[in-house]
Amino acid sequence: MLGVSRQHVVDLCDRGELNCTKTGTHRRIRRCDIDHLLAPGLTREQAKSLWLHRALLAHLVTEPDRMLETARENIRVGKPRQRPDGMAARYLQQWEHLIDGGVEEVAAVLTGTDERSRELRQNSPFAGVLADPVRRQVLRSFREYWDHRHVAA
Repeated sequence: MLGVSRQHVVDLCDRGELNCTKTGTHRRIRRCDIDHLLAPGLTREQAKSLWLHRALLAHLVTEPDRMLETARENIRVGKPRQRPDGMAARYLQQWEHLIDGGVEEVAAVLTGTDERSRELRQNSPFAGVLADPVRRQVLRSFREYWDHRHVAA
C-alpha cells in the first residue's frame, strides 16, 4: 500500500511516525493511519482552529443573524488595523463576501479542510463568539482527542 519495504514500515512505527499496536511480535496498523501518512492531514494548530470553528456551527445555525452580525462588526473594527495591501485585509474582504453569501457558505469554510478554508480560519472574524467557559471546554476536548489520536503505540 505504501510502496516501501517492510523494514521502512517498522522504522516508521518505531519512530512514532506511524501509529501501530503490537500483537506479539506483529505490528497492526489501522487503515486510517496509513491514509494519514499517504495524505498528511492538518497540522496541530490547523486542527485546533478547525475544532474551535466546528463549535461555532451550533450558534451559526441557531442564531445566524447574531453570528453573522458579530462577524461583520469584527471585520469593521479589524479592517482599519490592517495594511490595505496586506494578506489579512484580503482575508477579511473574503470573509465579507462569504458572510454576504449566507450561512451555507460560512459553514463550508468553518468546517472545510481545503487550503482556502484553513487560511481563512486563521483570520476568522468569529473571535469572541464562544463564551470563555465553552471555549476552554472545546480546547480541552481537542487536546484529549489530539493526544489520543497521535500517541504512538
